[in-house]
Amino acid sequence: MQSIKEILEQGIKSVDIKALSKDDKDSSYIDKETGLKYCSNCKTPLEEEIDLFGARKKVSILCRCKEERKKEVEKERQKIKKLLLIDTLKRECFSDPILLDWNFKNMDKGSEHEKLAKNYVEKFDEIYNNNVGLILTGNVGCGKTYLASAIANALLEKDVSVKMTNFSVILNDMTNFEIDKSKYINNLNRKELLIIDDFGMERDTAFAAEHIFNIIDSRYRSGKPLIITTNLNITTLTHPETTKDKRIYSRILEICSPIIFTGENRRIEKMKEKSKLAYEILKTNESR
Repeated sequence: MQSIKEILEQGIKSVDIKALSKDDKDSSYIDKETGLKYCSNCKTPLEEEIDLFGARKKVSILCRCKEERKKEVEKERQKIKKLLLIDTLKRECFSDPILLDWNFKNMDKGSEHEKLAKNYVEKFDEIYNNNVGLILTGNVGCGKTYLASAIANALLEKDVSVKMTNFSVILNDMTNFEIDKSKYINNLNRKELLIIDDFGMERDTAFAAEHIFNIIDSRYRSGKPLIITTNLNITTLTHPETTKDKRIYSRILEICSPIIFTGENRRIEKMKEKSKLAYEILKTNESR
């Protein structure tokens, strides 16, 4: 099965082939007065005379219809290239393919969080220039990861580079001796938006705390926005119990504005719906 990248690359080639095949069908004639070649379709010149070292010489030019065709082909090529770029950005952004489908279209409409998230996307140029980050905090299953993924997908469609990961993945990578740690962090900071999901769920060790602070601090120094999702409540974040936590949390709150999520665990609601569906299916099969 072909990948999206292969399909798009073939699309670029087909655009070029289509353009060439149209050119083959073009016809021309010689204008009796000027002696120049003209296009039979649009009646505009395909040649012009120029002065070359004191001598007159005929050179080929594009007639009006070929010029228009060239613009159309280039427009189509740029469209496909954009799709190819977006596909690349998406593959670099998410390690879990399921997140590709978490977008604004599939979420509850009209909520305050949806409005804030959409404004974050629509005003991202201003967000980026002012380094405005977010920390989405709330109980398990209240939609923090979904909202962060929806922001990521919407920005990716606008050619904005995003990386969505979590500290468990980052810390595992940091223990890999084959990975250049400095280059790894620089690659994260090249992204216009960095999203770190489930902050606070990683292992609590001195090693982890040091690397977490380095990632947060380097992002702070890059001057680029950061979004963090966490189950930690705002009281814990603003009144940490340990020095190492205070060091990390204070840096996060310098660049990330808290957005508090409330409400029931949506995963439990989905579990209830799934259980009900399973019961109905099994009940139906039983009666047959």
